[in-house]
Amino acid sequence: MNIKKNLVAATAAVLAAGMALAGCGSTGGSGDVQKTADGKVKITMWHGFSEADGKTLESIVDDFNKSQDKYEIDAQLQPWSTIGETMVTKVSSGDGPDFVTTGADNGQGWSIDGTFQCVSDFYEDSKYETENYLDNVVDQITFDIDGTKEKCAVPMGYAPTSVWYNTDMWKAAGLTDKDIPTTWDQLLEVAKKLTKSDGSQYGIALSDLGWASFLKGNGTGLYTTDGKVSINSKENKAFLEKMREFYKGGYTVAGMDDTAARESFESGQSAMVIVGPWEDQAATDKGINHDTFAVPDGDGTYKYSDGSTGSNTGSTGLYWWVTSQVGDSAKLPGIYEFFKFYNNHDNQVKWSLGSAYPPNNKTVTADELSKRPLIAKISQYTANSHIAIAGLKGGFGDISATVDTLTSNTTRTDDDIQSLLDEAESKIQGYLDEYAE
Repeated sequence: MNIKKNLVAATAAVLAAGMALAGCGSTGGSGDVQKTADGKVKITMWHGFSEADGKTLESIVDDFNKSQDKYEIDAQLQPWSTIGETMVTKVSSGDGPDFVTTGADNGQGWSIDGTFQCVSDFYEDSKYETENYLDNVVDQITFDIDGTKEKCAVPMGYAPTSVWYNTDMWKAAGLTDKDIPTTWDQLLEVAKKLTKSDGSQYGIALSDLGWASFLKGNGTGLYTTDGKVSINSKENKAFLEKMREFYKGGYTVAGMDDTAARESFESGQSAMVIVGPWEDQAATDKGINHDTFAVPDGDGTYKYSDGSTGSNTGSTGLYWWVTSQVGDSAKLPGIYEFFKFYNNHDNQVKWSLGSAYPPNNKTVTADELSKRPLIAKISQYTANSHIAIAGLKGGFGDISATVDTLTSNTTRTDDDIQSLLDEAESKIQGYLDEYAE
């Protein structure tokens, strides 16, 4: 599945201009409830899944619609860019989706400004069986809303990154399971062993974009959990210097984005790649014998909200969000029933096998995913995974682009790294100030 990087790049200024909505968790409106010809409450869903994952989701929706006679989910496929760019305006006019799947990276901002209504009451009602949800997945959408901790979304498709490796190349280089790296430095050393000096094989296909997770795992991150800019540090500088040397050593192809990195691995040009679980099917389709291991931790000092440090494991964190046009209308209990249905044990087995996303429900066993054992394996990495750029009220796209400029200039130019950090610090501080209360 390809999700556009700037999916959630809408700014708070646009949001404010486009809406006059109630705050997070508002139940002030009754919503515009329409019914189908057979009397079911019609509920509109937006999603962006267009491949095997989309077919699996549509099958689950069809099963839900057939399972009861009160609600009808109208699942509408939308480009991810449309969800990011037009949803807010449509919700403000009451013409948007009743619930939508989108990333958690911008979820806090859209929860605070009223585009989404929080769903803590869903978690508080035992009949919805949320005790079976993976704790770390729920933690990523637990926000401070006006001084109160609120749960503002429901797990949809949460996928940790991992290192995928070509097992034939691994063996040919004399590597065994004992060589699976447990630190970032060890990963770089393994990549060097997998590189051929004649340029016919690179150790790892490593994009030089999207390094927010790596800057946290190996350094001090972009900004702290309390909103203080932390990108301009000696730890981050040392990491960037190390990576510049690695790129100049010829152990990875220079100038790649995520798509090019995957193509390098799937073509047999590179021995490893760091990506989400969909690589399992892609590599299989290309005839690449492969396995996976956890992205090794670094020695960074950035502290996550749970107090842990060092994780280089990012995630694609897609969730279900209820839009504020629903309010406390008759649609809301139907949406909650769908959330329960979607995340129950059997449907999470179906979703995981059909989409390659690990299950959201912790009652699913590895044996039940035996048809896709590597997806079961990846599930073990969820607890140590974190959304790379999170906790923002706005400016996600701008900050993401700033980091990409920093890291791509580090690997593709000889520009002074300290000057690059100075510039990134100034820009990120400006974006945080812009969206501060």
